Amino acid sequence: MAGTAASMANLALTQVGYKEGANNYNKYAEQTPGLQVDWAIYGPWCQSFISWLAWKTGNRDVIPTTASCSVCTDYYKQRGAFNRTPRVGSLAMFGSDGGTHVELVIAVFNGGRDIEVVGGNTKDYPAPNGDGVYRKRYNDWASTTRIHGFGHPAYTGAGVVNDRGGGSSGKYKIKAGQTLSSIAAVLGVTLASLLAANPQISSPDDIYEDQEISIPAKPDEKPKPPDKDDDKPKPPTPDTGSATGTYTVRSGDSLSAIARAHGMSLARLLALNPDITDPDVIAAGQVLKVTGSSRPAPSTADGGDSKTPAPKPQPKPEPSKPARADWTDRFDRIDRELREVKDELGRIKEQMKDKPKPPTPEPDKPVEPPVPVKPTKPEPAVPVSPEVSKPTDIPVVPQHVIPTPEVKSAA
Repeated sequence: MAGTAASMANLALTQVGYKEGANNYNKYAEQTPGLQVDWAIYGPWCQSFISWLAWKTGNRDVIPTTASCSVCTDYYKQRGAFNRTPRVGSLAMFGSDGGTHVELVIAVFNGGRDIEVVGGNTKDYPAPNGDGVYRKRYNDWASTTRIHGFGHPAYTGAGVVNDRGGGSSGKYKIKAGQTLSSIAAVLGVTLASLLAANPQISSPDDIYEDQEISIPAKPDEKPKPPDKDDDKPKPPTPDTGSATGTYTVRSGDSLSAIARAHGMSLARLLALNPDITDPDVIAAGQVLKVTGSSRPAPSTADGGDSKTPAPKPQPKPEPSKPARADWTDRFDRIDRELREVKDELGRIKEQMKDKPKPPTPEPDKPVEPPVPVKPTKPEPAVPVSPEVSKPTDIPVVPQHVIPTPEVKSAA
């Protein structure tokens, strides 16, 4: 019945009673391709449970593979397949925007007013979040729950929902005065499974005498009630055998890197070492139990993320550099820088030798003040006497006088 709403519901019913392990560990993210990361395996897993159901039943083309309820809600809103009308196989999305929690609808009653669901990472009604897979019924869900709406996968068909995934066991003819509740009690099945096996019945009150209805198969076995000790979270059981060796933690190691180096999952490594309460806290010299053959030394870059889904990714150290400080390298670098400074000071000192230095006063001998210069009296000016003309040897030539002719005026 792969590809049907019933295939999802029937598989979900087989998981009722599952409890998460230590540190929120869940098998659903670890077994779903695309979700095999630490923050999904050790984080809130209600949406991982739905994604696991989709992969197991061949419905992953109509249900997104994600660990985020917000992503799932947006997926159906973008396709116009989200409203407040429940159907068998619908995904009930909780929270003010549908991003808080998710549960699978396996039955609908009273024209959609009441619903029955199976959800992971939850508890008994009315608590939405918890520690396992539970089956619950919400009467008048619109006023008693925080369901934001329902996402509707485009299944290939409806199918028949049975308590533990069996087929129909035949037909039953209704007698006068019977109700579906009394018929379910006679047949030893739940009213939800009886309605799911008869989708033609739109209301539990809409039945009549001599009407033939399908009888859902009884569960092969009822879920074993958990022991009192099961209330305490237990570490996951490793997939293959017990520890085959040990590994001593070195400086810069991380649990994710150690797991990769020994060909094992982080979940298996934590299961073999239940004394580790925080996957992010290990100490150098600590001895861990491991399985598988040792591979090249683990990288100091921790590929694991925190177990919160969020989605704020943290920076990773470069592969070529250790994730933690190496004090030996740091001291060597400081020593090398000091030598470079010392060499530079030596070169400056050599250059200063070639330049003349100004004289400096002797420290023991006081500096003598300069002797003041005495003013000198100006010498009296020498009187200047007029220069007396002296005879020269140049002979004097007598002048020849030419008489001017007399000009007579006219009478």
